[in-house]
Amino acid sequence: GSWVVRKLVESGHSARVLVRKSSKLDNLSDLLGDKVDTAYGDVLEADSVRAGLAGCQAVIHTAGIPHFNPDNPEYMYRVNATGSGIVMAAALAAKVERAVLTSSVAAMGGSATERVATEDTPTNADDIGLDYSRSKLHGEREALKVAERGLPLTILRPAVVLGPGDVLQSSTSTILAFVRRKMPVYVEGRPSFGDVREMAAAHVAALDRGRPGQTYILGGNNVTLTELLATIEELTGVAPPPKVPYPLAYSVAGVLELVARLRKQHASLSRQLAKAGHMCTWVSSDKAKAELGYTIRPLRDSLRDTVLFFLQTGRLRPTTEKLRQLAAL
Repeated sequence: GSWVVRKLVESGHSARVLVRKSSKLDNLSDLLGDKVDTAYGDVLEADSVRAGLAGCQAVIHTAGIPHFNPDNPEYMYRVNATGSGIVMAAALAAKVERAVLTSSVAAMGGSATERVATEDTPTNADDIGLDYSRSKLHGEREALKVAERGLPLTILRPAVVLGPGDVLQSSTSTILAFVRRKMPVYVEGRPSFGDVREMAAAHVAALDRGRPGQTYILGGNNVTLTELLATIEELTGVAPPPKVPYPLAYSVAGVLELVARLRKQHASLSRQLAKAGHMCTWVSSDKAKAELGYTIRPLRDSLRDTVLFFLQTGRLRPTTEKLRQLAAL
């Protein structure tokens, strides 16, 4: 969300952010008050959303809960699904000229076999037992219900987001866990990655160039998890954990969930994360490249900048020679 705001300002737009009193605004401290207005509210509180939208020509809805932990799936569903409907209904009432919804590749589900999905690939997110995937799919459906009443809606589906600025340690939390040596094992999977800066630029482009009623995938780097970890090792000097068969990883995750629950903590590896990581979620971003001018940053560059952010903000200590070299940058 903060990168979208930054790209909006760079493109000459005036911006307003709807945030909660508890929101972390570290990434916007140099913009707030001068170039960016602040409105306080919550996507589950319709009155506050309507007040925040007053006078706006467009809305980009990036708020959501992105994780594969089993904690409070009902609240996740309310924020990701119900919240999307509330925001879009308020946007329709405000007669905005364009609405953009940040969904996720997770809304498409995943495949047990290798494939590259497009916007036309049927979803199985309702059937794979992942709370996050289901909530994002239903968030799209809630928004589309409003679009049927006249809202000019464009949907964007980012893949796994890399790059600097993840103050909430959401999409980059797995990378951080690997480098901290907090991930005990891993199971082979086929995820797709993109960079937050290119994805944010595509959100701004969607205001002008995105077609209402259309969905665009923002991914680009389709790799195996083994390839991803090899790149992280090259950058950081931290060796990956053992690769194990999926049934074993799923069992280990169940034990870690139980221990974390007893300690009232978050498990470093959950069963839903193991399942999500094991699937193939490779995607094509050709449509976004052609219509939104979306570009794809090399995976190594995104990973390097992600690790640099961890080092700069004290989330990661330079415990290896390669990390110390990065810290010196």
